[in-house]
Amino acid sequence: MASDDRLDSQRASAFLSACLSLARAPVHTTTWSTLALETLETTYGERPLLHAPTLVLDLTVLLQGERLAPVQPEAPQPVRDALRAYEDHVLARLTADRRWMRVSEGIVAAPKELKAAAVAMVVTQVLGRLGVDGGSGVSQAVVRRLAAQPVSDLLEAGRLALEDPETAARVAEGLHVLAKAARRSREVLSDAEVFVVENIGSLKTLGARVALTQLATAAQLVEERLPARLRGHVFEDGDAPTSLEEDSAYPVGGFSSISTSGSLENLMTSELIYMDDDGAPRPDLFDVRFVEGELLYFARDESVAVRKKRRVVFVFDPSLNAARVLDPKATYQRLVWLLGAVTALVRKMADWFDTEALTFELVFVKGKEAVLSEELGVASLVLREFRERGQVDLREAETTAQACRDAKETWRQRARVLVFGTQFPSGLDETNQPDAWVSLKAGRPDIAWKAGPVPSADDTAGAADVWAVLSRALLDGLLAPSRRK
Repeated sequence: MASDDRLDSQRASAFLSACLSLARAPVHTTTWSTLALETLETTYGERPLLHAPTLVLDLTVLLQGERLAPVQPEAPQPVRDALRAYEDHVLARLTADRRWMRVSEGIVAAPKELKAAAVAMVVTQVLGRLGVDGGSGVSQAVVRRLAAQPVSDLLEAGRLALEDPETAARVAEGLHVLAKAARRSREVLSDAEVFVVENIGSLKTLGARVALTQLATAAQLVEERLPARLRGHVFEDGDAPTSLEEDSAYPVGGFSSISTSGSLENLMTSELIYMDDDGAPRPDLFDVRFVEGELLYFARDESVAVRKKRRVVFVFDPSLNAARVLDPKATYQRLVWLLGAVTALVRKMADWFDTEALTFELVFVKGKEAVLSEELGVASLVLREFRERGQVDLREAETTAQACRDAKETWRQRARVLVFGTQFPSGLDETNQPDAWVSLKAGRPDIAWKAGPVPSADDTAGAADVWAVLSRALLDGLLAPSRRK
């Protein structure tokens, strides 16, 4: 039975009531049914066609800590079989995913007025990842009308609706579509869902949510194609003292020798043998050795642990405004892929050099109209974890030449400066020359280092592979000694 159509009010009410009767048990309570139907209404606002609204109702409670328990509905055998396949291949995989806990915590922490929107966004993302299109169209007005009715009446109406062969077949087909799509999909959750729910308060518009989702997905696709381990070559750019809050991870101030001066806390316990018992005449031998300065103490090494220090500066020229184009075989705009590749680079290098003083700086050049201000905001959200621990800085600059000059003057030889754009910026000379210029003028990025060639993707590679090749080339260039002269 084809289900890609718009249902009239009567059939829509029967369809939704039937789906409600198949949802998890907590949805059938007054406490949860209101929020579940509000979430369903929000979801229909973003996806007018849904195969199985039961998924929306289930995730409303599962994402807020309710346990996944099987349902034994009063329904025809085909519906029960479809429900079992949906539970095994969709709900079980979702709750077992490594990202499920972070998504659930984000939903729980979301403001009350944004919980329905947050769950709706997760559902929309999951359906998009499964590649599920089409479904049964239901007006949001029908959902609002059902929400005004007692949940007991809706459950009774749902049980009666499942006795209708057409409604039962539509419900079973929708559940089978989800189960089949989940079996074909490698992943049912991604980093995009995590970022969306953790930043739900900052995403006021659909455009902002789409931008963050696309950037997070592009970054994950590129990162999956990068090497899992760092190769043996590293470079040294000076030392940085370890911050005090990291003393537990670095051996700072350990005992290194024995001295005749120190504090009582560092006194060698063997010196206590010179103390006489209580009541013995004073002074004893311990007192004499103390006065003469002959007691032995452990001496502490007060040196400061240092780590290799390096700074990577990414400069985004305003000419990137021309990179807001969709290339053939690409799912996202060229500029989105660039930001995703840079995000993947930050994550990989931060993981590889976790014991070193590695920091990043993303500089968005304003130009005349501040065309990259939105990209600055989205990148700030995606890299929030690194910003909060002081590893990533984001700022704006007036010109590309000034951004490069500031980096060179502030960090000198410790900085690696990479400039991205569609046309070579003016004002660059020997004093502010970047280490690499990456041109996005064509569909495939072109890298020009100060020395040495770089690999390029073959003509048949997909977008994610093309940008993964770019990321690997940038990594090799940042780590290769020949490129640091």
